Amino acid sequence: MSYRRLTPEEIEDLRSEMRAAGLWMRAELAKRRREHGDTNAVETSASPITNGEASRAALGEDQG
Repeated sequence: MSYRRLTPEEIEDLRSEMRAAGLWMRAELAKRRREHGDTNAVETSASPITNGEASRAALGEDQG
């Protein structure tokens, strides 16, 4: 596989796209907080990322 450097224009386009994505995400998070009435609540989650299952899965351990 070969790689090439991005042009300055491609780099700026990527930065612009990431800025827009960041703005969208902040707006989306604020909207969801308003919808759920959370102001400064710390969210707990059953997500495997927060409870350690993801790291065990990455190591090939059985989750069953």
